[in-house]
This record gives sequence, C-alpha cells and structure tokens, in this order.
Amino acid sequence: MPTSNSNLYGTALQNHNGSIFSLQDENKLEVTNQTHMGKVHLITFLFTNCTSLCPIVTSSIKQAIEKSESTKNIPILIISVDPEGDSMEARLEFKDRWELNTNWSYLNGSEKALQSIWSDFYVNPHQTALETLAGESNRKYDVIHTSPVFIVGKDGRPAAVHTNPIEPSHLYKDILTISGR
Repeated sequence: MPTSNSNLYGTALQNHNGSIFSLQDENKLEVTNQTHMGKVHLITFLFTNCTSLCPIVTSSIKQAIEKSESTKNIPILIISVDPEGDSMEARLEFKDRWELNTNWSYLNGSEKALQSIWSDFYVNPHQTALETLAGESNRKYDVIHTSPVFIVGKDGRPAAVHTNPIEPSHLYKDILTISGR
C-alpha cells in the first residue's frame, strides 16, 4: 500500500538535495552526482565483505529492476561504507559474484570524501572487530550500517527512500512512478 502522504510505497522526500560527490567506480572511472543527471537512478550503501544486510539489499534491487525492460538498465550507484576494504579488486569480484551489469557502479573514495556523502544520506557506518571462530589472532571486522535505497529523480534530487525490509515490487513501482512511466 502506498504511503499516506504520496502515491509512493517508500518514503517521499521533499527537501533532500542529495550530495555533491566525485568518486571512482570499479573500473577507475570517475562518477559524480551529475553523471546520471536527467535519468532516474538508485543510490545505496554497501560493502563487499558484508554477509548479512548487503546481499539482501543487492538481491532486492536486482529483483526490482529485472521486472521489466524499462527498468533493467536503470543506473545503480553503490557507495562504499568500507573505503579501506572495498578495493577495486573486491568491487569487481562483488559485481561478478552478483552478476551485476554495467549499469551498476560500485563507487569508492577517500574516507573524508565518503563521510560527507554518508552524512548527506544519513548513513553512519562504523567498524566493529570480531574474533574469528577459531580463536586465532586474526581478526575480522564488520561494518555496522544502514542500507537505504534512494530513488533519485531526473533532477538529481532524491525523490524517495526505501529502507529494510525492501519489497522489490514496491521499489519497482516507485521507480516507474518517479520515472513518469
């Protein structure tokens, strides 16, 4: 059921200006907040070694956009919440593992550059250390974070946000609504 204050299933955003950014994708190409101006696109926040929330969000987005030819090539920007761990190789491997097409860009940059974006999108990642099950001296880490999916309108401003649990059919319908389809 759409939310009561709009015809969207996600939360409608009236005054969100997004963020000004310039980051590198997994192929060393620069992607900015202006790259997809004039196109509806998605922005979410993940990290390559995540085994809990990120796979669910990735799967939900894939299911939503693969519902029709009109949405399957919508640009999707994944912004890293783990700048140190999300190397170019790790991002390429993530895209291969998930069979993500070229319309998906996995962006990373300096922690300083990312902190500004995280703040603008209300994402507050932080690392926690986890002892390995074997009790070895090696340590693993997890990044505690939210993974909202923002639908950005043709004007470059976030128009709606979906939070977990993300229902693919609702995300799909909101993409169509915001696209004017």
